[in-house]
Amino acid sequence: MVRDEKGQLKLLMIVQLTNGLRGAVVSPILALFIHEQGFTLTEIGLLGTAGVLGWFIFEPLMGVFADRLQKKHLISFAIIGSSIVYALYPMAKSFLHFSILAFSLSSVMSAYAISVKALAAELIPPENRGKTYGRYTAVISSGGIVGPIIGGYIAQQMGNNVPFYIAAFLGIVSLSSVFSMKVGEVEVSKTELKTQSLSELVSAPLVGIYTVRAIFLFNMIFRKYSFPIYLNQSTEFSANKTEIGAFLSIVSLSSTLSKTFLGDIIDRIGPKMVMTSSLGFLSITYMILIQLSGIEALYALGLAQGITMAAAELSMMIHLMSLIPKGRVGMVMGLYSEAENVGAIIASPLLGYLYDNHGSNNTIITVSTILLIDAIIAWSTVKNVKDN
Repeated sequence: MVRDEKGQLKLLMIVQLTNGLRGAVVSPILALFIHEQGFTLTEIGLLGTAGVLGWFIFEPLMGVFADRLQKKHLISFAIIGSSIVYALYPMAKSFLHFSILAFSLSSVMSAYAISVKALAAELIPPENRGKTYGRYTAVISSGGIVGPIIGGYIAQQMGNNVPFYIAAFLGIVSLSSVFSMKVGEVEVSKTELKTQSLSELVSAPLVGIYTVRAIFLFNMIFRKYSFPIYLNQSTEFSANKTEIGAFLSIVSLSSTLSKTFLGDIIDRIGPKMVMTSSLGFLSITYMILIQLSGIEALYALGLAQGITMAAAELSMMIHLMSLIPKGRVGMVMGLYSEAENVGAIIASPLLGYLYDNHGSNNTIITVSTILLIDAIIAWSTVKNVKDN
């Protein structure tokens, strides 16, 4: 398949580390930047839907391409296109402009998301998959530790435009690692691809993990579009941009550090227990959140949330990797991402509407309840492959 898998995996780590950093730099100020232009949470939710539409339309197609084309070419295209979009964000003023940018960013990044997931699945060996993938994700997630606090501080000191320009620049820098990759493709004949039935891509185990992932996106959408505004506007926290960035960095720090041992735990007890318990505990942290006040208490909660989200993310992906039919890693990753998109399309406007019309606490309670339901679904549908 690929020569020097370890060397290629290291290059892929560098690419994902750099691109994770660029997204993290923008993360604490994106929603605030749009909100400060006069848009409501409902409108920001609709912008989120516009962004998800790009993923929804193009990720399944990119899954097909990823099984047939050089993945590093798709990654290069995505990085160049997204850098252009990031550079254009500071110029946007109207709802239409922001909608076009959100749709464009997700459309080009669909090629990146599918390709890097597919490459990781191909390069990581089945033996001790949890351990290897845990350390791999710990490395690529480390950009999220420093990125948010850097982005929040720069935005507060130099204005909201600068983080977007930094994100564009970092993307271009990462291209050197992409060009250095020498990645082959899994050799599966066209005849074999045609004879593989659709049922292999939508088997009951795969549908189960697709469903769990789709529901989990309610949590991710809330954190991206509503949470920074909640932290800024709530009387309990009144967090400025630097403090919001610090909170996101703390979440990323605890998440990254925990991934180094969570993979080993998943190898020992299987992903089902880790997935179910992490979703349930994450639900509890949101109920605790509405009882807290003060930045220090918020930071402490961030440590717990980072660990639980890392456990959920790792267990879902490791379980998915064990279910992929031969030669269809791109397509399976595309369908997995499509499940995310369906969840996000529903969550973005719904949570924005709830926040505007029923308040932040009711929105947080809703997210908590949905995560608890997701934990129940995971317990009911996920079966460790070693138990089969």
